[in-house]
Amino acid sequence: MTDQLTDALRTLESGGSRTSKRIPRATEGTVRLDVTDAAGTVIRQWFVVMENGTVLVREADPDRPQQRLVPDAVLRTDDEMFERLARGEERFVPLFFRNALVVEGQLGLVDLLTRVLFAGPSAAHHPRDFVHRQAEAS
Repeated sequence: MTDQLTDALRTLESGGSRTSKRIPRATEGTVRLDVTDAAGTVIRQWFVVMENGTVLVREADPDRPQQRLVPDAVLRTDDEMFERLARGEERFVPLFFRNALVVEGQLGLVDLLTRVLFAGPSAAHHPRDFVHRQAEAS
């Protein structure tokens, strides 16, 4: 269940993500990720807190609801779709327009998080990064 999502969140929090430095320092907000089963029941929740360019990730503890953070936005979809996002097989915007996921609250905050969290396959690269590497190699 969402092993790749868990790995992606942990990598993002540790700063090990190749895109984690793309979070603007002025970004502040909390996004709740709701992982659902096929029937739409929430089976797992994650809170991603972005503040001053840093990211904190917390999994919701169902035994301690009083410790839950108040999110600025919520991204909800099923386990399979989160896995496809984490593997780079799907992109956020097309899924949003196909109603394959639900966003509540600040859409821009969710978009930023998904661009950083689900940056695509590890073999993918940004064209500017490629050009810079080529220039350094010459």
